[in-house]
Amino acid sequence: MLRITRRTKRLICLVTLLLLAPAARPLFVDSGNPYFTLTPEKVGTAAVGTPEERILAALDAIRAGKMADARATVDALLHEHPNYRLAHLLSADLYAMRAMPLDTIGGGADAAFAEKLADLRKEALVRMNYRNMPTPPNLLPANILRFDEQQKFAVLVDAETSRLYLFSNDNGVPKMVKDHYVTVGKLGIGKQYEGDQRTPIGVYFVNNHLSRPALDKTYGALADLYGVGAWPISYPNEWDKSKKKTGHGIWLHGSPAATYSRPPQASNGCVVLTNEEMLDVAQYLDIGRTPVIVTPKVEWLTREQWQTRHEQASQTITQWKTAWESLDNEQYLNFYGNDFVSGEGQNITSWRTQKSAVNASKKWSKIELTELSIFAVTGGEKTQMVATFVQDYRSNNLDNKMRKRQYWHNEAGNWKLSWEGNASN
Repeated sequence: MLRITRRTKRLICLVTLLLLAPAARPLFVDSGNPYFTLTPEKVGTAAVGTPEERILAALDAIRAGKMADARATVDALLHEHPNYRLAHLLSADLYAMRAMPLDTIGGGADAAFAEKLADLRKEALVRMNYRNMPTPPNLLPANILRFDEQQKFAVLVDAETSRLYLFSNDNGVPKMVKDHYVTVGKLGIGKQYEGDQRTPIGVYFVNNHLSRPALDKTYGALADLYGVGAWPISYPNEWDKSKKKTGHGIWLHGSPAATYSRPPQASNGCVVLTNEEMLDVAQYLDIGRTPVIVTPKVEWLTREQWQTRHEQASQTITQWKTAWESLDNEQYLNFYGNDFVSGEGQNITSWRTQKSAVNASKKWSKIELTELSIFAVTGGEKTQMVATFVQDYRSNNLDNKMRKRQYWHNEAGNWKLSWEGNASN
């Protein structure tokens, strides 16, 4: 007689139950419900263009309810730039919106990351604001009034809109080449002292290039903060020094490897671009010659307005030169404001005394100005005009040639000199 063990009996019972049991159904879906259909997610069309254009296209698609297109665009962007944090946030939002509506970017994220979320929202906002208010192509900046003939390009940073503009010298007229989103200081603009985490306002010049290998050698692991490299600018300039401003190491530079772009206010005072955009701008930078104008807000002019402003600025310098050349003390010294300080530290009183004595010893003088450039800082408390030129001075008892810089400020509609002396770069 065949003996069946206890283990064999249990196995027979289990098989019998499986054969007789009804087919299992999904726990959360009633497939018999005529109103339910299980359909795959639609495949969207990814937007094309620059990373900024595509991140904005994704935001537009979300607002228009075209989630498939938004998903396709964000996925394509992250495939190319896996460290783009704003794109990652949008990707997370798209998943969250399958379960619930969101009132804002990052609405489904953990509140513990409030500060980082606020930074990413600011980045999205400044990018959208710029796109919604683009600079008309026929407008020119009041900040670039005259190029030196040897200056091929100028960099203009609008701190209010977190935007960097690159202009070429088109027969003396600024012509926009391109523009990019940038990051400025954590505490904004108006640098005063070392470590205040603000970006300086003023007219500066690119004065060096620190390649990534050079940065690695000097800073080690900290070099990653500067991305593909750094291009130092001439802060503090002559005006900054006269105002006792301190600090150093203000650079144009790239971004760390861990992030594609940084929030609008995140640097220690530098102007920061994405790595690919920094390399794009770098090809136009001429060491020692390219101006970098950092202004609170760019003033945009029509072509006719710009031409008038250009002529007025050039005439101001010419009139100053003519008055000095003519040995007319009263007319000449009228160009100097009450707050004037010379490169040697003289105030307006001692300057007037010295210049009156010097001019009294002259029988004649002849002054020639060449390589003249004029740039301006606008949007702050006072508009500042910065003129740089080579001055060739000749008289009956002195011949002197120097590179000079002047800082002018507008007082009640009249330009007055606030600083004058040797150009430090």
